[in-house]
Amino acid sequence: MKRSGIYWLCPSIEEVHQRRASILDDIGYQVYFFENLEAMAREICVKRAKILILGDEWPSEVAIKHIQTFANIPDIIGARLLLSNSRNDYDLMQAASMEGFRDIIPLDLGDAEWLQRFEFATSGMESILDIHSDLKKFDEKIEINIPARVVWVGTQTLWIESKTLAAVGDTIRLKGALAERLGLKEIKAVVIEKQKSHLSYRFSEALVVNWSKDVLARAEPQKIKETMEYLTRVDLGLRPKVFLAIQSPALRTTILRYTDRRKYEVHTALQKSSLVYEPRFFTPDLIFIEEQMTSGEGHQAFIEMIRYLPEHATIVTIGGRNEGGDVKGSSGNRRMRSLRHIPTNLAELIERDYLAAFHLKKPEAAANRLAFLPHDHALSYGMVAVDARLQSADYLQFEISSPSRMNTYSLLKIQGSKMSQLLGGPAYLKVVASCEPEDDTVEPPYRFKAHLCNLVEPVRLALNKPLKAVAKAK
Repeated sequence: MKRSGIYWLCPSIEEVHQRRASILDDIGYQVYFFENLEAMAREICVKRAKILILGDEWPSEVAIKHIQTFANIPDIIGARLLLSNSRNDYDLMQAASMEGFRDIIPLDLGDAEWLQRFEFATSGMESILDIHSDLKKFDEKIEINIPARVVWVGTQTLWIESKTLAAVGDTIRLKGALAERLGLKEIKAVVIEKQKSHLSYRFSEALVVNWSKDVLARAEPQKIKETMEYLTRVDLGLRPKVFLAIQSPALRTTILRYTDRRKYEVHTALQKSSLVYEPRFFTPDLIFIEEQMTSGEGHQAFIEMIRYLPEHATIVTIGGRNEGGDVKGSSGNRRMRSLRHIPTNLAELIERDYLAAFHLKKPEAAANRLAFLPHDHALSYGMVAVDARLQSADYLQFEISSPSRMNTYSLLKIQGSKMSQLLGGPAYLKVVASCEPEDDTVEPPYRFKAHLCNLVEPVRLALNKPLKAVAKAK
């Protein structure tokens, strides 16, 4: 049986790591440990893993850089990313949630609970997790923060990507560096459009929201003017999206040398099965694909992929003698090019030929957009705030009611006075059960269940004490 690989990055391999690797080995995984990021990145170029685990045992600033690197390596865009939490580094947990990590798993869970959590995070099977009963009652007002990323900002609208389930017409409260730069605690933005294509981050959905009405009403004119001018200075411009469906590590690495990440957004297919669904969400302007993946067993997937490409997209096949009739006739009128080998002037071909149609449509697409933000810029990070109530909790599971629906599998940050006393900071939660987004029979408030990302043992001990005693101890 072919075993699935897991790459685990941590500064030293301890007994707990070895034990968890043994547990994963029993269910068909092979865990490869790495003690430095460079060695792991080299291995990824040759043999990509579907699951990557980052340990938090590094100094905080080092671990945060690792998180940002994890999230932006083209070769693992489709991989499932997990953070192993051993010390409640809140800045690190915040960074992981903002970069679209699948889960933050407490290292002090029992082995059985840890394995359940791992399988839930990597497979999405709700039945894997135990759902607790007899929880401690709280009934406390809390604020939920849902991670969001700002892709571009226009004069009236902006594009954010998030797992929020806001509907068209809803008003969302957007917090973060953009609001703070305008001198506001939050921006009250109205959802005018929802999108599941042209995505840049790992959140599966985008919202186009009107932000100008609230900002013009409440922010100081000078703050607005300064922010607008600053946005034009940091603007990257509308970058072409490039997708690589390349199995050969050497060929993939060669093409990546010609695709500067500041100039292009680049994704690679993690495996053959992702050839269809990744372009569906990413919506690339240029696709490099090995010729062998367009015919034979791969032909149907190739045809399916073409359905989701924009009309101006160019498809470049690599490795064939010429454009085969089968491929040419199946391109859906997309521009086709063929390369036997990678030429030394590939960068020139990309700009002058392959992206010619993209550059023609670019002025219209970029109209009324002040800035396309770099993926690591502070203004690109935000949180959608929702008021809610914590109904009950134990050392592992929280039950919460909210006026807004929550997306199962999403990571949340919650803040409330009682829980902050117990945890020494905010709670990070993985939503494990909630009502279906399409279920119109359920009325608000919506109840959902979430499992704790913070270390569980301090919570287990604290919940055995009266809350007043916990507050006094603080």
